[in-house]
Amino acid sequence: MDITIKDLEHSYGRGTPFERKALSEITLSIPARTFQTIIGHTGSGKSTLIQHLNGLLKPTKGSIQIGDFLIRAGEKEKRLKALREHVGIVFQYPEHQLFEETIEKDIIFGPRNFGVSEEEAKQRAARLIEQVGLDQSYLSRSPFDLSGGQMRRVAIAGVLAMKPSILILDEPTAGLDPKGRREIMSLFYRLHQEEGLTTILVTHSMEDAAQYSDEIVIMEKGGVALQGKPEEIFANSDALKKLSLDVPETVKFIHRLEERFNLSLPKSVFTLDAAVDAALSILQKGDDS
Repeated sequence: MDITIKDLEHSYGRGTPFERKALSEITLSIPARTFQTIIGHTGSGKSTLIQHLNGLLKPTKGSIQIGDFLIRAGEKEKRLKALREHVGIVFQYPEHQLFEETIEKDIIFGPRNFGVSEEEAKQRAARLIEQVGLDQSYLSRSPFDLSGGQMRRVAIAGVLAMKPSILILDEPTAGLDPKGRREIMSLFYRLHQEEGLTTILVTHSMEDAAQYSDEIVIMEKGGVALQGKPEEIFANSDALKKLSLDVPETVKFIHRLEERFNLSLPKSVFTLDAAVDAALSILQKGDDS
């Protein structure tokens, strides 16, 4: 489903002495099946924005169109429950939301609440537990006997069991070690491709933004400061510095590689492996000529 956000504003504590505007004039278009990353410092409005996408928060002004669902300031969207079947959110530390006595019961809880039969819900659980990298023997185990990384995978399976077409990831690698972060992000990207999801990643990691995004939005003080493809965003280092952000270490390495060997690498190259492969290919062509 395409997402269209027009002139979105949101204020907390509206009409009270503590009123604070958290979003101001946000206009974005997110095509279906793309991978969108939202970056910004704490307080920039990232989490407030994504909570509008399944009706957890309502606009103070403006509108959000998600497929044929319309959320507009001052109007009620009567189909919020149906919308939430299509929009799944993986919050920070999703493992804190586990509560059932077995992993299977935790995964099927959401689908069962939305009217899916027990048989179908269990079939989903059996498929998803393997998709998130655990085998079916885990289904009968308690989620609280697992490692932190395994618990997170179970929580992710519970969100995916709703069969969302839009998956929102709010700092999904928080608290994980580097290996765990790589594994979880690789998992999300594989699911994005295999399931044809629209994926929206909220993160502080410029490296993840560079590696996975079709488009990047940088937020500042409740508004959109920059928006574009990764190659456009990271080519504008001066603008990033003004926002107290920096280009990823991988991009810095690629720039050094270009200067050292007088190369011009493709602007879509953002990972070290891809940079080395591209550089070797160019150097090899030079040797052959």
